[in-house]
Amino acid sequence: MKKNINYTIYKWGKYFSLLLLLLMACDDLEDMPGRVPEESGDIFETGTAEMYILSEGLYTQNNSSLAYYSFAGHKRINNYFNGNNQRGLGDTANDMAIYGNKIYVVVNASSTVEVIDFLTGKSIRQIRMLSENGSSRQPRAITFDKDKAYVCSFDGTVAKIDTTSLEIEAITTAGRNSDDLCVQNGKLYVSNSGGLDYSGPGVDNTVSVIDIATFKEIKKIEVGPNPGKILPRTDKAEKYVYLVTRGVDIEAGDYHLVKIDCYTDKVANTYDEKVLSFAIDGPIAYLYTYDYRTKDTAIKVFNLTEGKVIRENFLTDGTTIHTPYSIQVNPYSNNIYITEAYNYTVKGDILCFNQQGQLQFRLNEIGLNPNTIVFSDRASQNNSEETPEDPDAPTAFANKVYEYIPAPGQFINTTTSAYKEGFSAQKVLEYATERLQNKYTISLGGFGGSITVGFHQSIQNVKNEYDFKIWGNAAYNLHTATGALGGSAEPGIVFVSKDVNGNGLPDDEWYELAGSEYGKDTETRGYEITYYRPQPAGGDVRWKDNQGKEGHIYRNGYHQQDSYYPNWIEEDEIIFHGTRLKDNAVNEGGTWVGYCYPWGYADNHPYNTEFCQFKIDWAVDKNGQSVKLDKIDFIRIYTAVNQNVGWTGEISTEIMTVENLHFEN
Repeated sequence: MKKNINYTIYKWGKYFSLLLLLLMACDDLEDMPGRVPEESGDIFETGTAEMYILSEGLYTQNNSSLAYYSFAGHKRINNYFNGNNQRGLGDTANDMAIYGNKIYVVVNASSTVEVIDFLTGKSIRQIRMLSENGSSRQPRAITFDKDKAYVCSFDGTVAKIDTTSLEIEAITTAGRNSDDLCVQNGKLYVSNSGGLDYSGPGVDNTVSVIDIATFKEIKKIEVGPNPGKILPRTDKAEKYVYLVTRGVDIEAGDYHLVKIDCYTDKVANTYDEKVLSFAIDGPIAYLYTYDYRTKDTAIKVFNLTEGKVIRENFLTDGTTIHTPYSIQVNPYSNNIYITEAYNYTVKGDILCFNQQGQLQFRLNEIGLNPNTIVFSDRASQNNSEETPEDPDAPTAFANKVYEYIPAPGQFINTTTSAYKEGFSAQKVLEYATERLQNKYTISLGGFGGSITVGFHQSIQNVKNEYDFKIWGNAAYNLHTATGALGGSAEPGIVFVSKDVNGNGLPDDEWYELAGSEYGKDTETRGYEITYYRPQPAGGDVRWKDNQGKEGHIYRNGYHQQDSYYPNWIEEDEIIFHGTRLKDNAVNEGGTWVGYCYPWGYADNHPYNTEFCQFKIDWAVDKNGQSVKLDKIDFIRIYTAVNQNVGWTGEISTEIMTVENLHFEN
């Protein structure tokens, strides 16, 4: 998330606020006042065969995307990676580059570097960016030098990757929450933001200098609070890099452009320019800023040699940019590309301008939060065509929601609970199915909230193998106080059923999958909870359980919808029965860490780890006896923890989809 992730982190200071982007209601199809309804201009570029556009999506929504455009064939494919690989890129893609015959995509929340064959668009390898204890490094940006790729990560490290073997050769340490990097004068320059170190002294203010030959940090340069975007100037014999500093509070707009002399490794100048991000084209830099309070945008032209603004307003033809999200220069034409994010929850646009600030063309709805564009003067061998996905086509993923009964919670009555204003229960069910097919997050609300899904074909029970995988949005936190894995785990208990009577409905017997806590004192079996419709509707939702406890699903500042109690449910009380797991979230210095149970629960471990996979052989009946099932047809998941976790709200299991690991097409 090249810009907005930083806004989130630094706005909330000490809090681990990457969650904020998830908390925004996301609906790619919603209309937005002021948005330009039509594409415009003749799409033509000098010396350019293709461009690739990376869109990060929203954090934990698993909806990053890679789009493709051929200038020669005037062919556009919005879901280029998905179409060529039959899967998504992952969660929150931050950076991208073409090097040799490969495209490299840095996927932050999924903690991977996706390597794609340039000619075919096929994935060659996913390089996992994990620490020794298995936690996510959260890679952020990539650069290259002499057949090596260098990736900086939020855990304060830089990885060196061989571009032939695609193996990580070495890891070195930079500063706190490394945000961006570039190569200049035989050295790596890494901006250290410090914005995730909520328990430390606040944001960082340094750039790490790493000698490429030894791959060791040789110096830290103090540049100002919260350094971010960093780029080299390559048109002169002198060696400089430029970066932005964004201040302690990014909303306050205390931005500056900083120049570093790469011979002395000292700050040569700090310019009092309001710059949030920028692009360099020879001696010229294009600076943009965005005021988060007033929503005002400014895009300037800055002469790097003279150190001054030469044009206060780059745009000269009256074109309006609502929310600039990135700015890049096409090296083959010198045209300037600006991406438009609108309100971050609708698909954004690409606008191409000449050096005089005149709009050449725009491409609308290219992806959700487009953040990086790369250009190629070579044509790939792509022959794929983007065709609408047929929801009824055979797939390994769950294709239908049969029941969706969420408990009250902060996501209820938003699109994350498959709700739009006025929706009936049937409409909610239909929309939940649509979201499931698109692998968008669905929240189950507090304890007991459940979803029941089905598949195109039965899931076979294969001996000694995992049979299915539940995709949730759990992530490992970088700041856990112990060796235990933790982060945002919100465990859900899983049940399975076989269509014994053959009617295609989930009305046969259900069997629990016995997870790691089954039969232990971390369970409360026979648990029952009742939620009461609040009066007024916007109040906290009261609950009472059969253990003599009472409490509330509390409203918070992130979600201001009219009620946290499902609007489409007519009853004034909702009762759920099941097994409650022991509270798993711990307040560590003002931040809640949701620790993972070892195995056997949904939304408990990140979806790209082994522990989000399940075996049918774990099934037990209501008496706890093991059950042998040759296959299953339906899966039910419910939130298994009843815990209020302070400012982050209630524990609520979320899922994106369920995958049949033995699917036969």
